[in-house]
Amino acid sequence: GGANMMHYSNSSLMDGLTVSASYTPSNGTTEVESSSDYGIVYTGIEGLTIGAAQGEDNTSSTAGVETETLYVTYTFDSFSVGYQTTEDDSETANSDQDFTALGISYAVSDDMSVSLNTSTHEYESSTLSDQEAMGISVSYTMGSMTLGAALAETANAGGTAGRTYEETELSVSFAF
Repeated sequence: GGANMMHYSNSSLMDGLTVSASYTPSNGTTEVESSSDYGIVYTGIEGLTIGAAQGEDNTSSTAGVETETLYVTYTFDSFSVGYQTTEDDSETANSDQDFTALGISYAVSDDMSVSLNTSTHEYESSTLSDQEAMGISVSYTMGSMTLGAALAETANAGGTAGRTYEETELSVSFAF
């Protein structure tokens, strides 16, 4: 978003289809060239959501970036599965990036759920290492209290080889 940005969204074209588009005109300083973005989301099949978007960031006078993303989520019975892929194409040499994520969750009961998620962030630059992440989580609800636990690991964080983060989280929340 920026000054004089125009945005349009319409979900009445067809059942389950939402179309969005935006345009930011050039102002010669912070928005060197005009930028445009568009996206569509389809939810016309029970449990299925499909989305796609494309956009460009022309705030740099030397290196615009064009981004495309696709995703799909599907829920059936007690399972939910999601997949996303994103590609950033930069005008700067060796600056392209690709991102892929996959997640699955299972509702063991009305009170308990578990999930497993993984992602990879690939860099075109040979000076950066691909970042890989994985996490598993579980939650249990008793009345108005929810107990949660999660384990996550990220290897080559931020593209730095050998930079690994491991996290463990325990949580308790109350709803009033």
